[in-house]
Amino acid sequence: HGQILVDGLTVEAVGNLLGGQTIDQYLAMGLDGISTLNDLAGGVTVTLEDDFSAIDPAMTKGTTLTLQGEQAETYVRSRRSVGVGTNEARMARRQLSVQLDEKLQKDQNFAVDAYDALQPYLTTSMAKGQLVNEAWAAKDYTRLDTIKPDGTYQVGEDGFMEFYPDADALQQAVLQLFYEKVE
Repeated sequence: HGQILVDGLTVEAVGNLLGGQTIDQYLAMGLDGISTLNDLAGGVTVTLEDDFSAIDPAMTKGTTLTLQGEQAETYVRSRRSVGVGTNEARMARRQLSVQLDEKLQKDQNFAVDAYDALQPYLTTSMAKGQLVNEAWAAKDYTRLDTIKPDGTYQVGEDGFMEFYPDADALQQAVLQLFYEKVE
């Protein structure tokens, strides 16, 4: 589960899924890095819609808590078959990205520290210096809302949630991301 296989065929397949786009660089992180990423952000606060008390007694349904350490991985891994597309999951991802952005804004060394902490869980085509420079340059960008095409979720044969994008919605996302309308 912790191993990520990213190779030329994977990169090409993603490019083809996105209408033939060329993927210049990639970065992927295994689920084993979730605890580290969460802690780098300072912990993500969630109200649990599911009961995880069999794994962690503090994680009962209805409880609002700031996930710390292994709780973040428990939350993500245990939810693999439920709630992936829920508002709760979207809000947790949004909070995580905002908190990481704030840390980067305050500390130029945060990107270096984050890379060093996450390196065992990353698969990337970028060298450390390039990745850190890209993160630092991106701190001044305006973060737009995440574009997520419509589609369906289903539990795969391996027990993990799979997402199947709607072809028309995916095409609209590609047009929005990669093309400018000519007036």
